[in-house]
Amino acid sequence: MSGSTVYYVAQSLDGFIADRDAALEWLLAFGFEDFQQQYDTFLAGIGAVLMGAGTYRWLAAQGEAWAYTGTPCWVLSSGELPPIDGAADADITVVDDMRAAVDDARAAAGGHDVWVVGGGSTAASLADAGLLDRLHLTVMPITLGAGTRVLPHTLASIRWHLESAQPIGSAGAVELRYRVRSS
Repeated sequence: MSGSTVYYVAQSLDGFIADRDAALEWLLAFGFEDFQQQYDTFLAGIGAVLMGAGTYRWLAAQGEAWAYTGTPCWVLSSGELPPIDGAADADITVVDDMRAAVDDARAAAGGHDVWVVGGGSTAASLADAGLLDRLHLTVMPITLGAGTRVLPHTLASIRWHLESAQPIGSAGAVELRYRVRSS
């Protein structure tokens, strides 16, 4: 299915995407070797990026260069955002209208998918509004006990259809792909 909004993220077995300190060291400890092929395949199908202000600010705080150069990006925010090295030359649109952001990102993606990057709040808001089409969850073999949930405040009851489940590498991770189940 092309042109979908896809929340692509790794989570712990107990459903957290970041630990209680909003950190990702637990995930980085697994390395990238086993996951690079899945990531590259996913990235090849992306035509635009959508993120919330919290994810943008988290990226800015990391002090690294903008990672999405060459891919149009929409940031959902009604306030001022800090600069990120390399982002000034990127195609970034800051907007506070979620539906307009999704429509514009889908149009700019040219038939490819829109990646909902980062935190679960934006993904949950999109799901509640009926604007999130798919979930790509990589479930990591670790429990965190507390932290940031995958979809922390989803209000809607949404039924999902499992498209695929695939073990990844030797770490014990599993990639689950879901799409919103049509009635």
